[in-house]
Amino acid sequence: MDFAAIARPLHDQTKTKKKIPWTQQTTESFETLKKLLTTAPVLARPDFNKEFILVTDASKLGLGCVLSQLDEDGKEHPVVFASRGLKPNEANYAPTKLECLAVIWAVKLFRPYLHGKKFMIITDHSALTGLLKTPNPTGLIARWIVTLSEYDFDIKYRPGRVNESADFLSRLGY
Repeated sequence: MDFAAIARPLHDQTKTKKKIPWTQQTTESFETLKKLLTTAPVLARPDFNKEFILVTDASKLGLGCVLSQLDEDGKEHPVVFASRGLKPNEANYAPTKLECLAVIWAVKLFRPYLHGKKFMIITDHSALTGLLKTPNPTGLIARWIVTLSEYDFDIKYRPGRVNESADFLSRLGY
């Protein structure tokens, strides 16, 4: 389910100071989101004997992440969701830097779950898979790579269209 697409008519209502007519599509968007947001997902209890999966995303509005684990059938179940808006200086970051920020923020946030354990980071930004192996990083990226060096993880690309939960959380519009 593409939450960003469902919310688009509502976001359009807030983009400008001009009055935009409220349409049937806007009402449907509102009702659908209300239903989805009031139907709590079933969260899995963390099992520290299993590998965690950290799915991250960034947008010009914010950062989002989902910490999950696979059940016995190989289906991914969320353990916890998190999101936050961007700080003023972060709003100017290029997309790759924003996506890297989402990873750093999420790893620090979920440190109690992740530190000392192997885990998988999933991102919808393919450049991140190579960025963390940059031979001579500088500045902020270098500091972030140092921060991540104390963790044992693999990073995998997953297209945004199947990265729905983290994508939605990063676009809440703080």
